[in-house]
Amino acid sequence: MTQAFDQANAEALVAWLAVLARAAPEGDEPILVDQLDGYLTGLRCGPIHAEPLQAMDALFGDDWPAALDAEDATEAFMDALHRRWLEIGAALEPGPLRAAPEAMRLMPLLTEFDAETQAGLVAAGVMTPDQADALPPSGLLWCEGFLRAVRDHDADWHSFAAGSEAAAELDAMLLAVTAVTLPAGTRRERYIEAAYDPEDAVDQEVLVDDALFSVQDLRLFWQQATGERPLS
Repeated sequence: MTQAFDQANAEALVAWLAVLARAAPEGDEPILVDQLDGYLTGLRCGPIHAEPLQAMDALFGDDWPAALDAEDATEAFMDALHRRWLEIGAALEPGPLRAAPEAMRLMPLLTEFDAETQAGLVAAGVMTPDQADALPPSGLLWCEGFLRAVRDHDADWHSFAAGSEAAAELDAMLLAVTAVTLPAGTRRERYIEAAYDPEDAVDQEVLVDDALFSVQDLRLFWQQATGERPLS
C-alpha cells in the first residue's frame, strides 16, 4: 500500500524552494522539490546516520538559510522539511517492507512538467523560459537527487569488496535507479533488453516504478548489512 503524504506540506516545500531559487545567482540551475526529495530518500535508506539538513547543505550550500531568513520563513521551512523527513522514514520502515515486499510504500514528490506547470515555474521566478522548455521527464530529477546522495557518501555506500555478492546486489539495485536518468539511446536500450523480457512494454513510468521498488529493497539491504535493529 502506498503511503499517504501531506499535500499541503509538500506544497509548502515547493513554495520555500521557490524562494531559494529566486535568491540564487543568475544562471544557476534551480533545485526543485524532486531533487530534494530524492536526496532525502537517499539519506534515509542508506548506510549512514543522517539528518535532513545534510540534503540542504549538499544541494544549496552552507548559506541557504539567508534567503529564508529574509522572508522570516526559516522556521516554517524547517518544520516542513522535518515533516517530509518523517514521512519518508515511515514509508521505508523495514517491518512493513518485509511484510509486503510487493507493495509500493514510497510516494515520491514528483513534478509533472506539463505546460501549466512550466508556466507557473517561470511566473514564480524559479526558472527561465529556456530552462522550463528543457525540463526532463517525470522521475528523472528525483532519481538524480537520490544518486547524488549516494555519490556524496560514496565511501559508505561502496564499502564491499569488489566482485563480492553484496557489491553485485548493490550495483544491480542502483542500476535500476540510474536507468531512469538514461537518455533515449543505446545504453538505455541495452539496459531494458537485459532487465526485462522482450514482450514487456517498458516506458518511463515502468522504469520509475521499478526504481522505487529498488529503493525500498535498498532500505532492507542496508538494514541487514549494517545490523540495524528494526523498530518494535
